Amino acid sequence: MKALVRWGAILSLVGGTLVGPSMIQQMSAMALPEEQVLKQLTNVPLFMITNQQGQPLTYAAPNPATPNDKTKQVQVFTFFVSQSDAQTALTTLKNGKPDLAKVAKVSPASLSGVIQFALNGKKQNSNVGVDIIPNQQQLQSAVSILKQSGELVDKDGKLVTKAGQPFQGGTPLFFVADSKTGGPIAVEITGKENGQDKKVRLVPFYFSQQDLQSELEQAKKQRPDLATSTKINVVMLDTLVATLLSNNDPTVSEFQLVPPRESIDFLRQQQPAKAPGAPVPAAPAPAPKK
Repeated sequence: MKALVRWGAILSLVGGTLVGPSMIQQMSAMALPEEQVLKQLTNVPLFMITNQQGQPLTYAAPNPATPNDKTKQVQVFTFFVSQSDAQTALTTLKNGKPDLAKVAKVSPASLSGVIQFALNGKKQNSNVGVDIIPNQQQLQSAVSILKQSGELVDKDGKLVTKAGQPFQGGTPLFFVADSKTGGPIAVEITGKENGQDKKVRLVPFYFSQQDLQSELEQAKKQRPDLATSTKINVVMLDTLVATLLSNNDPTVSEFQLVPPRESIDFLRQQQPAKAPGAPVPAAPAPAPKK
């Protein structure tokens, strides 16, 4: 972060919608500017467990539309935000199903591919689903922030939103917010375009609170006032994606998701010839309907 600047125009887009329903539910009735959204999500890696042919391992779950009909199930594709979490799941699989685990491995997939996969499944009314598993440490950090801000409260031993709805969980994204309004603050960076310096304003959303905290601490060395004028806030991935898919305001094109440093380091180690930030393989196409 070279400079943080306030960007009041976007406060209404995210500030009041920190927790929301599932991604698929929010996608169901929207006019989708998909190309723009998918481009913004291309460089965010997720991780899945695949077989020898590179196909993701899946599990069957009740269809949310007919929860009491066990004959109608959904084929769920699981993706992990954290590579280490995916590796832990693979180790558990090896212990329970050693024959299957012999050919299973952790493989990368792009978030854009996963979102497109979910959208295609919804359009085709196919019997597939997507489950993105957050890192539990990051989710706990997000819950703590949301409780401190009053967005989440404990009620009868359960977490509910301030509106009284059950907290659905999800994958948290952390962003620098105005300490008074809680709205996002943009980052101003200088890049090159046709050999000339060009200032660009972005609104970064981090998958790792620690990564954001490190960047913010560096910024505070140049701007000590940030210590009192900013704080770290949270939005859920499904809510942010729904905002991108449903809003034509040009400011949302400046939203940028920042992958965990752990994920980027892993991909660089596995693919040394690949340029940093290059897209990782997309998720497979939905399985045909039975």
